Amino acid sequence: MESPSPSLIRTQTLRRPGQRAALFTVGSGFALLGAGALINGMAATDPVSAVIYTVIGAGGAWMAFRSCVLGVRIDSTSLTERGLGRTKVIPWCVIGGVDTGDGPGAAPAQAPGLVLKNGERVGLGALASYSSRAVDADFALIQSLHAAHATDCPSCA
Repeated sequence: MESPSPSLIRTQTLRRPGQRAALFTVGSGFALLGAGALINGMAATDPVSAVIYTVIGAGGAWMAFRSCVLGVRIDSTSLTERGLGRTKVIPWCVIGGVDTGDGPGAAPAQAPGLVLKNGERVGLGALASYSSRAVDADFALIQSLHAAHATDCPSCA
């Protein structure tokens, strides 16, 4: 049996630097707030406040850490979306289409994302932006790479 030889797609990561910087700043602020309160002894007398400050510090540290890997990684086999709370790998062969969210009117009808072959819709929140040009450029790239994969992959036919 032949192994599928999908087209070679250069590995790249689509990111929103402003979104990453804002999330890193907010996460670092909460991490410092929680750690500072624990170090300064604000929570020494009350165990409930110690738990609250620990959760605030850990949540802030998690947000700051995850903001560093936020984005959509594209390679020959799949798209990998890394958000704040999860990482989702979507193989090219299960993608049915790319929905840019454009509809009638000035504003998009829905958020851009992927439509899988089983009908499920997967939003790519890591590519959210106030700049419609950036979103349009990223989704045009994803659309062209998906079309190239679909024509070259024998298992997608």
